[in-house]
Amino acid sequence: MLSGWAVAIGLGLRLRELTPAPEHPLVSSPAPARENKFASAFQEFAAHPEFAGAALGFCIFDENGATLFSSPLSEIALSPASALKTVTTGAALSILGPEFRFETVLSATSPISAEGKLDGDLVLVGSGDPTLETDDLDTLAKAVVAAGLKSVSGRLLVDTSVFPENPVSDHWVWGDLGNAYGAGAYGLNLDHNRVVLHFEPSAQVGGPAKLLDHTPVPKDTHWTNLVTTGPAGSGDQVVIYSEPYGRTIAIRGTVPAGVSGFPVYGSIPDPPALAAELLRARLEAAGVKFANTPSPSAGGKGERTVLVRHTSDALPEIIDHLHLVSDNLEAQCLFLTIGRKLHADPASAVREHYQKAGVAFTGLRLLDGSGLARANVIRPLDLARVNFATRHGAYGQRFYESLSKYAGGEARAKIGSMSGVKTQVGFLHTAQGRELTYAVMGNALPSGSDFWSRLESLLETVRTIEL
Repeated sequence: MLSGWAVAIGLGLRLRELTPAPEHPLVSSPAPARENKFASAFQEFAAHPEFAGAALGFCIFDENGATLFSSPLSEIALSPASALKTVTTGAALSILGPEFRFETVLSATSPISAEGKLDGDLVLVGSGDPTLETDDLDTLAKAVVAAGLKSVSGRLLVDTSVFPENPVSDHWVWGDLGNAYGAGAYGLNLDHNRVVLHFEPSAQVGGPAKLLDHTPVPKDTHWTNLVTTGPAGSGDQVVIYSEPYGRTIAIRGTVPAGVSGFPVYGSIPDPPALAAELLRARLEAAGVKFANTPSPSAGGKGERTVLVRHTSDALPEIIDHLHLVSDNLEAQCLFLTIGRKLHADPASAVREHYQKAGVAFTGLRLLDGSGLARANVIRPLDLARVNFATRHGAYGQRFYESLSKYAGGEARAKIGSMSGVKTQVGFLHTAQGRELTYAVMGNALPSGSDFWSRLESLLETVRTIEL
């Protein structure tokens, strides 16, 4: 069984350059007898009948980056699922720095007069912050009213130009986009771009399930509810379909019988529009008047006056949460922010970062920062080398502490999981007190395979092998 989550907080780390993760061992290869023990342990793991036909790759490095064991498929690029997030978070710590914070700004196209009049537009400027919440909009509204704002001759606009207009990857699956885990990364995000729906199942299996209520979405959103009632205990079998900036949400599938108010989590199709609606409503409730006359500043794109700011938690705290719950939105926002900071394609920027650290990728296909695209591929060897490079870099200890505990607390790692795919990458402490870097990747796994518990047994065996 998995040993549960643990996240430690630790700051104030000494700065140093990334230590290269060598393509070839820096020290002599392990003795054949020792290597045979690793091979035997992996073969016992891979020989389970439920893994027949699956692609399994496994590799282990010692403290110096020397390869202790590498199975044949560790040199073949495989789909990593959410373990790819370590590629993004490791790069973010180095490129953005541990003091980095997202900053959302409420600005104006002209200063507020002494009488509290803004002759122009009010502009909410997004930074791609994946952690911005409705309560933060409330705080911004209260602050600008306290600063004296009473009327706006123009409109309330949202500037999302920090990120590309298309918030989703063309490689994400259509059936994922409307669900909470498939939410797009907008220049202005809100409440993790997540809508919560509650259903009332029918008294009979197969009967229609009523949509009771939902958290806010843009006010002109149209719902098509085709959800029915499944057997008791069948869980959430709902798929939600929507498109970025769209106003139609279709919901299909089943919710379990006997659970009144059953919750289902979807994605908000237009978070910037919702943020504008909610912020304006709060300002109007506080007495601010909008005339809605277009500003001569061409939609608020000219020079602006900053009125109030909201800053996120520091990057390490965001990464703690990202690793803990495997948050796709947070990972994608960091990925895009890396690209913006370096004025480069984010995938190219991340690849170059690790190449400078000594990772010579082979077969890498990096399409997003979260691992949601099934077409992402990376060799187990390269995934392990990326984690080794980060662990031995300037913020390695902080990165290590953000990872979850496995193998009875002897491993710190990130897992990835989607249909047919299971991955774990991280660091294992041996019985001798040494720290190994490892990656295990499985593709084409059958549904219901007991991958994780068998992996725990493999890691327990590996940690007892004398080096």
